[in-house]
Amino acid sequence: MACAKISHPSSHRSFGALLWALLLVVCTAPAARAFDTVVLDAGHGDFDRGAAIGYVYEKHLALDTTRRVEELLKKAGLKVIMTRSRDVFIPLPGRAAVGNRYGNAIFVSIHYNYNRGGSGSGVETYHYSTKSYTLAAYIQAYLVQRTSMSNRGVKHASFHVIRETTRNPAVLVECGFVSNSTERGRMMTGEFRKRIAEGIAQGIVSYKKAN
Repeated sequence: MACAKISHPSSHRSFGALLWALLLVVCTAPAARAFDTVVLDAGHGDFDRGAAIGYVYEKHLALDTTRRVEELLKKAGLKVIMTRSRDVFIPLPGRAAVGNRYGNAIFVSIHYNYNRGGSGSGVETYHYSTKSYTLAAYIQAYLVQRTSMSNRGVKHASFHVIRETTRNPAVLVECGFVSNSTERGRMMTGEFRKRIAEGIAQGIVSYKKAN
């Protein structure tokens, strides 16, 4: 792929360095797409708890964070569609179908991470198609800046919801590790989820302004 990459956190510790990486992205990656609608996808739901430690469930964290992003984007003048706005299960094809329903839109799926050893830390943003890379880079940069979490970078992956959302740019954001006790303690507070939401929303708004 010809796009510049936001690399491992050891290379980009400051927000200034992240913005420099974004400048490289703007110069080498596909241009931002014009849009007026954001489809927000809160991961998991109902019987599908997602990552879980004790009574801390990814499905609850993701929904709360997504609602916060929704509020911020509406204040910025964007139309927001939620794949789910309560604790219900939506099959993956159904989520992608919503992402493909709107022509002037982007799709952002919000999740929290997990690894068995408990050593994972930081935030990362995934894309599948080349047209989605620039959106992922903007969200990743502002998410790191707002939360001061480790930058795990922008990555390519074949997750169903971003692979099958073909009509519009589509990304999946991992907002920290439920399996990491330090990060779990932070994400259980409303103030920290607010910062995560602000980072995601700022990335989206900045991506739109770059069009």
